[in-house]
Amino acid sequence: MRKVTTGLLAVAVAIGGLSASAAWTSADAEMRMLRFAEFAPNRGTRAGALEWLDEQLRERSGGELGLDIVWGGALLGARDAAQGLSDGVADMASIVPVYAPGRLVVYEAADTVQLADEWVGMMATYELMTTHPAAIEEANRFNLHYFGNYTTGPTQLLSRDKPIKSLADLEGMTIRATGAFVPALEAQGASTISVSQPKVYEALSNGSIDGSTTYYYVVKAYKQQEIANYITSVDMGQTLAFGIAMNLETYESLDAEHQALLDELGGDFTAHVAELMHASRTETKAELAAGIDGHAIEMVAPADGMRDALVEVAEQDKQRWIDKAVDKDLDADGIRTAFLELIAKYSAELEAEGYPWDR
Repeated sequence: MRKVTTGLLAVAVAIGGLSASAAWTSADAEMRMLRFAEFAPNRGTRAGALEWLDEQLRERSGGELGLDIVWGGALLGARDAAQGLSDGVADMASIVPVYAPGRLVVYEAADTVQLADEWVGMMATYELMTTHPAAIEEANRFNLHYFGNYTTGPTQLLSRDKPIKSLADLEGMTIRATGAFVPALEAQGASTISVSQPKVYEALSNGSIDGSTTYYYVVKAYKQQEIANYITSVDMGQTLAFGIAMNLETYESLDAEHQALLDELGGDFTAHVAELMHASRTETKAELAAGIDGHAIEMVAPADGMRDALVEVAEQDKQRWIDKAVDKDLDADGIRTAFLELIAKYSAELEAEGYPWDR
């Protein structure tokens, strides 16, 4: 699953009637291209991060390694990415473990905590996946080698006709929601429905939903500010079981130097994406509040205790993950405790030193 490219033959033409000759230079060295399956299109923050990754890989390897990125699900879609990568359809891919049920359960532990900070969450997840024996063993058994992490960023509440200022405002509303947000919202009297983000605009427009759990950048990307009027900044949890993996056979086919390079780059990539996502969140929130093409959204502060009440119910959803882990004979308590300790570690570092990009 790799493609090799070569440089062009340099032609030296002699002067004064001498014959032409050709010579290979160091610039003509072969580059091993790692085929990368990306289910999203080539636009937005994550696409920019992948282009940065390709540039860094080429630079750090001295031109010996590069990425051949296949965008927009043309090679593997989101739902078949993990299995396809395991099967060797690609060398690297963006994966979402929930779409490979029972295969990367340790990774899914990252979604059992309602944590808002991108950097803390991503670095804790990265360390869990690269150091915890159960995480490494499980990925390898699936013929994968974990590389690095993404995040969706913290979750907000978008609404069309009325601001959601308190828990009482959720009573009787129909909200598009997924995962742990379903029981959290239903506990407050809301009805929930599953609608894909590309269809949220239409659902808000025709009144089949009153609001949606979402992210600032998603609102902008799908132009939902044209139909919705309010966002409640609840800063609920982010999807952290979402990242990049390599086909294990591809990884093991590399020499030790290139393996070490990729392992180091995976950590740097994760930190880089955390910075990009943090900046995107704060900048996009400001854009939406100021107005985009004449459409502004009012930013609503939740009432005291509202977020805590939603988090309390949402985190009870962790039992679904615990049941999965127990079914696989995994130490659910030990894995989750390890993850919580990593969150505490990076939270303490953030409080003491600030973000790495601000130091």
